[in-house]
Amino acid sequence: MDRRWPTVFLAVLALAMVPRTGRCAAAPVLLAPADGAVVRGADLRVVYAVPAGTRTIVRVDEIPWDGRRVPVPGDRVDLEHLSVRLEEGRHRIRVLDAETEAELLGFTVVYAPPYSTRTAAGPGDRPYAFHTRQGEAACSGCHNLPGEFETAPDRPLSPAGKVCAACHPGIEAAPNLHGPVAVYACFQCHRTDYGPARFAVRSSEAAGCGACHDDFLARILGRKKYVHGPVATGACVVCHDPHGGRTNAVLRQTPPGLCLLCHAQTLPLPASRELHAKLACTGCHDPHGGATALLTRLEGNPLCRSCHPDIDRDGAGHPLAGHPVRAAVDPSNPARPLTCLSCHDPHGTRDVARLDIEHNETLQRQFCRRCHY
Repeated sequence: MDRRWPTVFLAVLALAMVPRTGRCAAAPVLLAPADGAVVRGADLRVVYAVPAGTRTIVRVDEIPWDGRRVPVPGDRVDLEHLSVRLEEGRHRIRVLDAETEAELLGFTVVYAPPYSTRTAAGPGDRPYAFHTRQGEAACSGCHNLPGEFETAPDRPLSPAGKVCAACHPGIEAAPNLHGPVAVYACFQCHRTDYGPARFAVRSSEAAGCGACHDDFLARILGRKKYVHGPVATGACVVCHDPHGGRTNAVLRQTPPGLCLLCHAQTLPLPASRELHAKLACTGCHDPHGGATALLTRLEGNPLCRSCHPDIDRDGAGHPLAGHPVRAAVDPSNPARPLTCLSCHDPHGTRDVARLDIEHNETLQRQFCRRCHY
């Protein structure tokens, strides 16, 4: 490992050398992360050094933090290791003196999940990586991260990935692990050289995923008329967790929760209340691409009849017997044809199917007069 100590490590060393006469006046030092760091994971590791004997309290967005803390006391310097769980967005973290509540450290971090486009970096924000020469050297006084690993190009499945799991136990926490993770083949996707940060992904998402998945993205892009946005940009990790997920397809969440990560603004619905509460979004939509702009597996009434075959084209079997389900013109909107969607909202909590319209004359007048005026 490179032994050229960076400025931050020398600052900690200088703090340790200050004579211990009562409360030390030297300033605490933030070791990780950096102020203005943009992080991609929800679990943030915070490490800072304070004069020995200093008791600290932490506030995240002015809310007292009471999570897992690993103190490392020393003769001159105490190190605090914290694991802070973040919600998406910008956060201000302050370290205060427990006795005086004076601020010892204050810094900002931005959690921008891989699946999100809602959180944008601002002036002064910058991507953060711990595994740089400087970052690793700052912790090398206590931690020994090997310069070389067992895994080699000709032995990609050696269990050296356990080195990673020692500091990243959450990688193995998912109920369904990605194949390389299950056999500790971390370096099948991550590189070990400083380029400029160690353990960066070897290639783009599209190329990296396609290398093992039979060029899946190229096949989707070549065969689908309409392509889901993340697929079109090769951003597989928007939906799939490269380490492990909640399904066999290593999805970050199960639908509809997964879909609402991005579509909550256009479909602001409680996942348990919409009309098709027991049906996954993928029952109607293809998550990679399809023949329609809405990525539905079929278009129009044929899609509805695939689950409701008793509703034929003449309306037989419809709760309102004989009511048409298709026509060239929708009386409530002459610019479009009459289809199932003229009356039904497949996502809506106030769909006509929930209104008990057959037995409520008031609702009949309110709803039916859109066409029968």
